[in-house]
Amino acid sequence: MNKIFNNLCQRILDSTQIVWIAVVCVLLVALIATNVLLILYFRRNRERKLCTHQLQGRREELLKQLQILIDGGVIVEDKDEDEDEEAMLVVDSPADDKEDAAEESKPFILEMSADNGDETLDTDVLAAASLSAASRQRLNIAGAECDSKLYYVRYTFSFEARLRNSSEEVKQRYLELVNDIAQYKVKMQYSYNQIRVYRAHTTLALIIFSGKHLCVAYALNPADYADTKYRGIDKSSKKRFAKTPMLLKITSPRKLQYAKYLMLQLADANAIGMVENPAEITADLTAQTITELYDEGKLRILLLGEAPQTASSNDEEITDDLADKTELNEESAEVNDGYDRSFVARIVQADDSVKDRYSALKNHILRHIKVYNKLSWKREAFYDCKGNCIATFAIRGKTLRMFLAEDPVKFDGTKYKVESIADKYPDAKLPTMYRVRTQHDVKLAKEMVNIVFGAKGIADNPDYKETDFRPAYKTTESLIKKGYIRETEQKNVIK
Repeated sequence: MNKIFNNLCQRILDSTQIVWIAVVCVLLVALIATNVLLILYFRRNRERKLCTHQLQGRREELLKQLQILIDGGVIVEDKDEDEDEEAMLVVDSPADDKEDAAEESKPFILEMSADNGDETLDTDVLAAASLSAASRQRLNIAGAECDSKLYYVRYTFSFEARLRNSSEEVKQRYLELVNDIAQYKVKMQYSYNQIRVYRAHTTLALIIFSGKHLCVAYALNPADYADTKYRGIDKSSKKRFAKTPMLLKITSPRKLQYAKYLMLQLADANAIGMVENPAEITADLTAQTITELYDEGKLRILLLGEAPQTASSNDEEITDDLADKTELNEESAEVNDGYDRSFVARIVQADDSVKDRYSALKNHILRHIKVYNKLSWKREAFYDCKGNCIATFAIRGKTLRMFLAEDPVKFDGTKYKVESIADKYPDAKLPTMYRVRTQHDVKLAKEMVNIVFGAKGIADNPDYKETDFRPAYKTTESLIKKGYIRETEQKNVIK
């Protein structure tokens, strides 16, 4: 066949013509390839110019907003699309410098570990009866003999669990942050511990929680921003942050603007354009209980072992048994109906007058700098920045009790009619108890808090914004389902 083909070519074309045809073919292929490369080059160049133009406009907008914040203003979104963009920038509040300190005093639902990157809590105590049947089956505590038992556990919260049980300010900052990121041509991948922002196979940023703070880790060099106001925490020594070594904690509206600006820098460095009409991201961030989070796979529980019946989470300063013995003797009118009510349940089902006094006194305590609260089964405790318990609330019957970390002798002979529990319980670290029955008692309780906190050097936060801590009434059945009320052995006997 080859001889036949060669003979045919020699008859039609001579060797010179064959060479010229080959040369023309090579030149034609080269010309086509050159045209393709030029088309790709000009297209890429046009896209880069468009990206640069978009990012420059975004940069100018963010810098303008940052300047407003630096000058002592706040940024307010205007829902009216016909309004000029200048109307979105309103100066109507003090400077933002104190917000980082104020953030520490915000009350929250679930106490998270403050260690950076740590997603577990210290040992807590959990009642088997507060879990659903499916959850108890998973933890191998489904038997009837476990109904009244308590267990030492350790929690690992998912990103969503932390977000759901964070403050409203943190939730708002999260939504604003992810909607800002959605303006760029990137993708967000949601996992148990974090949100990964990436393009192709390149990780650009991680959205995580560090303690109770929302954070963003960027694929930027921390040294480049070390001497600027955008400086973050260098996490390059941690394996988890090998690709995103610059961590920024979003603790205030100004820090949120910094986070947006750093995202813009990241997009500029990676030639990432902006989406023309990005869809708004919304989410249901309603707070959930431990049981609900575990049932939905948003929380992991490590069972450490059985706890004694007198054990209670966060009981270092005053035990639940102490609260029971101290108060039960003086509220004999309370009927034992076969239910063990938690502090939360007692507040929820309390009279409106009790809720008013509770909300007013709790706001007064939390308005002090770096004072935060924790809830256990029988009480609500308040801690200073060093983790020392300085006050607690407990309820028996219709009376709100306040315990203070102060020697009751200090109030002898004064208008503050306190009671000492030190005689019965010498090791009590909060020996001063005060009953809050009336609005006048609330006034006196606030004065006592000022005396005790002032002696400990705990300053008042003038920028604190009061919160309504009066919960809506819930039925006993609904509180049992949520794990805030337990049925006792007496109730089972009645049944």
